[in-house]
Amino acid sequence: MYKLDDSLGYKLFQSSRVMTNRLNHYFRLKGYPITHEQWQVLSRLYDRDGQTQQSLAVLNERDEPSVSRLVANMERNGLIVRKSHKTDKRINLVYLSEESKQRKDVYTEIARRTIADASAGIDPEEFERTLRILDQIRRNLS
Repeated sequence: MYKLDDSLGYKLFQSSRVMTNRLNHYFRLKGYPITHEQWQVLSRLYDRDGQTQQSLAVLNERDEPSVSRLVANMERNGLIVRKSHKTDKRINLVYLSEESKQRKDVYTEIARRTIADASAGIDPEEFERTLRILDQIRRNLS
């Protein structure tokens, strides 16, 4: 018999929701004006600064219009800077602001703390296996 509370999709959704809420809570608690969606963009820029909005959308598996709105808000809040591409003025490249560069370690520690909270009491090998299983689920459904 199918029971929603026991379904994989429901459990994944609820786990994602509470992790997102915890991450947002920690950012607010420390007085940082960012959300988990903005953290995802910043994290990609920490990996490689100066990306197009399109590449950020692909990397974060989001549609371009929502990333465009997100980037516009981040620019307004001083988290990122947009600059025109040197050879193609139709393309904007997204860069970290100086403030975001300076806060990389603090933001990353908040994300690590959230993951530590979520994985408390879970054997590290089981946790790694769970991450591999989740990757397989994504590949299966892509």
